[in-house]
Amino acid sequence: MRLFSRLSLISMSAILIGLGVAYFNWKTEILSTHIGKPYNDTVEDSTFSVTSNTAFYPSKPPHPSSTWISKPVIIHFDDPEHGFTLPATKFGAIGFDEGKVSTMTTSPMLETLPFDQLIPLLNQLQGMLKDSGWVPRNPEDNSWLTLGSEVEKNALQKQLFDQVVVVMLLIPHKYSLALNVKCYARCNERDPKTAKYLIDVSVGSDYYSE
Repeated sequence: MRLFSRLSLISMSAILIGLGVAYFNWKTEILSTHIGKPYNDTVEDSTFSVTSNTAFYPSKPPHPSSTWISKPVIIHFDDPEHGFTLPATKFGAIGFDEGKVSTMTTSPMLETLPFDQLIPLLNQLQGMLKDSGWVPRNPEDNSWLTLGSEVEKNALQKQLFDQVVVVMLLIPHKYSLALNVKCYARCNERDPKTAKYLIDVSVGSDYYSE
């Protein structure tokens, strides 16, 4: 009976957590855009207030320079074939060139994470991008991060104490994406239990394919 009660409590806790996540995502505003998308279409397709968070060049008429994110937002990269939706973030910037999105930079997380929480997020992001058709720019030197074993995870953690690890991806002749993984806080202690990590996602046009 005690075991049954404990299992019921665990199940109820899982349900409540799931409902909490669903409620948070339902309440969180959406920024829906992709490289090359016109500013006005980005405004129209987003529930996030793009206009009030955009800096404008003082030209006649003024035109958008950049949109800044400073509160929880879900970014939907809404390319119909190669799109993806990132976890909620409160860090990000969208750049515009001639009224169209030219760059996108964000961290797909609300705060820095310990290593044991970083790995599931990395696997989630890589799996999502693979499913959307993104491929490594140079598979021989800069491919996907393989994190299936403890040996691979430990090797990545050790590497992150010394350098940023970058996975460079392409939709050839269309987009480029840099997945940057770095140790961000308490790195000089070189203690796996106290270090905190950050992922940056930067998207732009593909200037690498011939």
